[in-house]
Amino acid sequence: MREQQIDEHRSLEIISKMIADTSAHIDNESGKYFLLWGYTTVIVSLFEYVAQLLHLPMHLCLWAWWLIPIVGGIGTLILNRRAGVARPKSYVDRSISAVWMVFGLSFGMAFIAALVYGANILFLTAMLMGMGTVITGKICQHRVLTVAGIAGMVLSLLIPAGHLLLREYATALRESGITHVEAIYYIELVIFAVVFLVMMVIPGHILYNRARHA
Repeated sequence: MREQQIDEHRSLEIISKMIADTSAHIDNESGKYFLLWGYTTVIVSLFEYVAQLLHLPMHLCLWAWWLIPIVGGIGTLILNRRAGVARPKSYVDRSISAVWMVFGLSFGMAFIAALVYGANILFLTAMLMGMGTVITGKICQHRVLTVAGIAGMVLSLLIPAGHLLLREYATALRESGITHVEAIYYIELVIFAVVFLVMMVIPGHILYNRARHA
């Protein structure tokens, strides 16, 4: 019985150490991932907003969205290669990688749903990435990521809410004589950028600064 208690205690120590090591790794490395994906998404979203206001060619606007997975994917491969040389992956690291792989596949399905059924891809993307951030924060017991993910999920609800309000009051807006009314029509792009600013850029800077001063 005593030997079993010792084994259980030892197992808990190992699990706690794995979580602590992974949390430290997040402070040291993952801030870069969040900054990479966060800034890329914010910049592309704001570009799309300006492009809509300037009536740039639609094909240019659509192709610009592909910069997010291209830049983010290449940057992630580079960061993974550097991190892989410096430190072997633990079980918790692999669990987090699996979480983001699943959410990446979920985003792919959301993208198809947007193309085929007209689903709101901005809302689905923001919500899925927020869920992934919350799960990552919970696994590693990292409050910054948990709070940022929850905030991102809550803010993502503004995208469909704003879309519904604009659709309901579109005629009134056109007849009201409000200048620059198109800036209001495409406001969901700005909301999308704000979501990723709160969900990835801000916690990314927090984690990166912690790593620099550690």
